[in-house]
Amino acid sequence: MSFLVDDKQPERHAKIKSFLADRENVIAVLLAATDFEWTVRRAILALGTSPNADIRSGVLKHCSGLDKYKEAWTKEIKRNRGKGLADVVPDWDQFREAYKLRHTLVHGVSGTTGKNYAEERINLILAASEAVSAFALEQGFDLY
Repeated sequence: MSFLVDDKQPERHAKIKSFLADRENVIAVLLAATDFEWTVRRAILALGTSPNADIRSGVLKHCSGLDKYKEAWTKEIKRNRGKGLADVVPDWDQFREAYKLRHTLVHGVSGTTGKNYAEERINLILAASEAVSAFALEQGFDLY
């Protein structure tokens, strides 16, 4: 599965959730996390105040993890658009907790996860992606 600029978010999210039905819970979690990172990076590029080349070689070059994305958002977006990433994402604390499942799986702390557990976290992560793209749309930029 690839993430392309001409994708539509509802179809992408349905595809991610389809892995739950196929009992590929780990893949669904990792794809949801990837979707969020793809979305937040595109939002920072679209809404940022610096030229895209500077954003790519600066705040996004080694940007990984929620704290780094939050910092990049603050630097490029918050002062001009009035909201930080934690203001845009609903239930930021629950989202952060849900996102930890990605780390647990990627870093080998756990090799699998149950469907219900994964689904709850995937829904929070995808809701965060939806909130970021909705904010960008409110600002006049369609990330999709």
